[in-house]
Amino acid sequence: MSRMPQLSSRPLVCGLIAGALTLATATAGQAKAATVSASRAAPQGLYVALGDSYTAGSLIPNPVGTPADCFRSDRNYPSLTAQALGLTLRDVSCSGAATVHTTAPQAGLLLGGTNPPQLDGVTPDTELVTVQIGANDTGIVALAANCVLAGAIAPTGSACRASHSSGGRDLVRERIAAAAPKIAAVLRGIHQRAPSARVALVGYPAIAPTDGTNCYSLVPLSPDDVAYVNELFVAMNAMLAEQAAANDAEYVDTYTSTVGHHFCALPETRWFEGPLPSDIAYPYHPNARGEAAMARSAIAVLSLPRPQPGPVLSALRQQRAARRAGRPPRFSFTLDRRATVTFTLRRRVATKRYGPLMHTFRRTLDAGNSRIELPRRLLGRRPGTYKLTATPAVADLTGALVAVRFRIR
Repeated sequence: MSRMPQLSSRPLVCGLIAGALTLATATAGQAKAATVSASRAAPQGLYVALGDSYTAGSLIPNPVGTPADCFRSDRNYPSLTAQALGLTLRDVSCSGAATVHTTAPQAGLLLGGTNPPQLDGVTPDTELVTVQIGANDTGIVALAANCVLAGAIAPTGSACRASHSSGGRDLVRERIAAAAPKIAAVLRGIHQRAPSARVALVGYPAIAPTDGTNCYSLVPLSPDDVAYVNELFVAMNAMLAEQAAANDAEYVDTYTSTVGHHFCALPETRWFEGPLPSDIAYPYHPNARGEAAMARSAIAVLSLPRPQPGPVLSALRQQRAARRAGRPPRFSFTLDRRATVTFTLRRRVATKRYGPLMHTFRRTLDAGNSRIELPRRLLGRRPGTYKLTATPAVADLTGALVAVRFRIR
């Protein structure tokens, strides 16, 4: 099956941007300010915002910061969040950014600019970091634009879904799964540079209808293709929430509060634009109202007291003497405090895929060094590859999941 041409997450055409910037300059003084509110009890100090064009607020007036071709807006959600929480903002987001641009420069921007590695903006005195990234690694936003090309000649059916599948595999979902370790690496990089900072991973909003409808005259996508776009945003957000939980970060859900304000909505209730924006914004991106909505979601989370960290469990280390069939596998580890640890065991049934749950059990263990032994009857003399996961918890505080893969010969 032939592949559709993929569009870059950069501005689609220079003329669109030039026209929008001209319009932004002319109307900036008349633009409505977004209304946000928050408790002033939130953390004070330096706030660093990392992210892509959804963070930057591409083409929304007024443009601020350098390089100019990152297209940051003074009405993007970091600006509104900083204002509401009384924080000093350092916005290093940039349109078109992917996870690689957190550690490497983002060169070759539209006007020739280069954005430094975004993690360079995170310093030890940082008190709050938000990061919203991954859409350009997975291509979920560019996908909507690409699928319009197929939808223009296929008003019904599944042109978008089909063009991103091969041999029964959903290529975009595979990219979402492949982005998970990249997101984890970004969060670890933030913690390394600012160990005491509060870190929030911001999800992506509901840019498409979620009720099975479409608006073909505005956005030429079939009902199934609109549903497919929405499914991918849901899958992307599920991955982000999982990585936040596993890497000591809070998750900001911007999806739930934006349902119904998609690119098919009436202009006065539309927070996300389609291929021909009715407001000053980049196609398939938030307008000023969308940025304000994401700000409200961020403020709702960050106005609350910082969650206490869950218990920490070290890597699981298997003892070499227990690697043969018939011998009970033993694993050692350490806990930073007394906690109840839930263990689950699965056996691999195919490449990169593990079968249904074989066994689960809980142990309440004291702080320090511990050891567990898997019951011999679980494995018997069944050689193969297994995965053991462990999740520590104290009351309502859950620590990061730890997993180890091991082979029985």
